[in-house]
Order: sequence, then structure tokens, then C-alpha cells
Amino acid sequence: MVQWTPEEIVRQGLLQRMLVLGYPKGLISVERKLVKRRYDVVCFMQTMKPLLLVECKATALDTKAAMQAFGYKGLLEAPFVTLIGPEEIMTYWQGKEGYEAVPFLPSHKELYAMSRRF
Repeated sequence: MVQWTPEEIVRQGLLQRMLVLGYPKGLISVERKLVKRRYDVVCFMQTMKPLLLVECKATALDTKAAMQAFGYKGLLEAPFVTLIGPEEIMTYWQGKEGYEAVPFLPSHKELYAMSRRF
């Protein structure tokens, strides 16, 4: 049974949003061990290559949360990273001149189309 913590409330809200945005339920992985850590959410492509890594926080987003998420990104090689807190959300990807970001979670279709450009 999952403990209903403030971070879990953020995660559950995100998962509902992901389904509305067309993320396939069967390609979403939640709270899995990665080396000696646990990631919050990863959405895979049909090939089982990671598409999106999400780090959920119960508090405001900060540098520590970003470092944690980008550390997981390095291990998983997901092209997109989303940080989500109770009041904000940011999605990042590597552009031609550094990281680019938007203050929302794009749809699955949008991210998948963008990933094909990399």
C-alpha cells in the first residue's frame, strides 16, 4: 500500500495528467529502483527506450531537485526531464545551444515527435 504523503499527492496528480495527455498507461513506470536510487516516474517509448523522466517534489522546485533529476537522466538517457512540485512544473530537453524548457508537461504525442529529431 502506498503511503499518502505530500509527494505522493503530487505524483498521483501528475499520473492523472499524463493519462489525459495521451501517455500510454502500459509505458509508464512508477517508483522503480535505479542502481542505488529510485526514480519517481519514467515514460518509455514502444521500444522501451526512456522518453521522459519525472521527478516529483512535495515542496517548491530548487537546484537540488534539478540535480537529482538530471542525475537520473544521465543514468537512463531520457531525452526529456520534467520537474513537478505542488505549484509548478518544468519540462527540459537538450537543444542545439543548451537546455530548453517549457513551464508545462507536453503531450505524449508532442514529446514523441520532438524525440525523433534527436
